[in-house]
Amino acid sequence: MSDRRLGTIGASTGAAFAVLELAAGFIYPQQPRVDGPPAATVAWAHAHRVALQTGMIFGLTAAALLVWFAGYLYSRMRPTRPGGTTVAPMVLGGGVAAATAAAVAAVPIALLAFMVGQPAGIPDPTVVRLLADVNTVLYGASAVLTGVFLVAVGLAVLRAELGAPRWLGWVSLVVAACNAVTVWVVLTFTTYHGRSWNVVAFGAYIGLVFVMLALSVSMLRRRGDRDDGAGDDGGAPGAG
Repeated sequence: MSDRRLGTIGASTGAAFAVLELAAGFIYPQQPRVDGPPAATVAWAHAHRVALQTGMIFGLTAAALLVWFAGYLYSRMRPTRPGGTTVAPMVLGGGVAAATAAAVAAVPIALLAFMVGQPAGIPDPTVVRLLADVNTVLYGASAVLTGVFLVAVGLAVLRAELGAPRWLGWVSLVVAACNAVTVWVVLTFTTYHGRSWNVVAFGAYIGLVFVMLALSVSMLRRRGDRDDGAGDDGGAPGAG
């Protein structure tokens, strides 16, 4: 496979991630209150079992695409001056960590959907409550690592280590702040927070999708501009 085609695929994985992440988040309705009766959660899982399983497949595939996109971003970054410091390792490490956490966070709901489809079901309501609570805690872990990734991306754009509009760097930092607030909300309450707190979590979720989509489109446009011109404008960090 040529470098040109491989680069186009890499730049496109950000957009593919955004599409699958949106599909995974909206293919089934919101989970019942975590402090509600376990029977309501089981009924929800029964009613939407196929959608839940499909959403988990979409989510895991999106996580894999995010790993690839983070690697592509790393390959396109360079210090702003020869021998200078770069945030490229943080972009790569943050992207891989965020993708891994997102994949692990899909496990509790996937298990719930898997178990309710078995003949024995889930006879112990404590197991249902445990899966719902673990899902909440893992969401917090995913949010904090996603925040690290977004901070690194925002700094890379603002430092001109990544070819993207400066406004996207600021948006990335704002979305990172939303993820930080989400972590605090999720891990400091043991009951349902109410719809007002959902606004922050929703902003963190949609914000990540938007930043990855906009960054992917920006990288694809720059590739198109280079194809019309001459040469490449970036390589691996420290490559020259």
